[in-house]
Amino acid sequence: MDTYNGDTYSSGWGFCPVTLDLVNALKNDPRFAATIIDGAALKAAGATYNARYQNTDYFIKKYAPLKAYRSTLGVAEQNWPINEIEIRLADTYLMQAEALVKSGSNPARAKELLDAVRARVGLASVPATLDNIYNERRLELATEGHRFFDLVRTGRALAVLGPLGYKANKSEYLPIPQSEIDVTKGVIKQNPGY
Repeated sequence: MDTYNGDTYSSGWGFCPVTLDLVNALKNDPRFAATIIDGAALKAAGATYNARYQNTDYFIKKYAPLKAYRSTLGVAEQNWPINEIEIRLADTYLMQAEALVKSGSNPARAKELLDAVRARVGLASVPATLDNIYNERRLELATEGHRFFDLVRTGRALAVLGPLGYKANKSEYLPIPQSEIDVTKGVIKQNPGY
């Protein structure tokens, strides 16, 4: 949160706001409190911050800088004791459940894996369908950088992100810097759409 002034968090830059779509998807889920900061609640408790571009008054909590852990050494912004997550067990369970459902090889094991992720936060069992697995990935791994790639990988990116400017056969790729194309004398070709 840009220029945050309050008891819990340290000030940040305020980019990467949480979308209202994610807030609404998580609102009745027990993971909401561990995933999202409700800025309106902070303001009601006396905190202040500057609203930035696309502000929704919701922020990512999983990696938020807590004042209690602010480093007194070096550059504080570079010394937070927050472990970077490379891969989570829940991610591997959900990937395996998806593969099992898609292959039709072991639906009972797929259900066990999905149920294990849900049971960790006290949620009831649901059928091991692709839609339920995709939804569980969205909620369990929210704000961890998986959603875009999950949407592209499962062919749902255009339907979900199209209204936000996603273009099929372009948005899944980054443009190749012109200097790299020039160095190879045109051997490397620009990605489509750029």
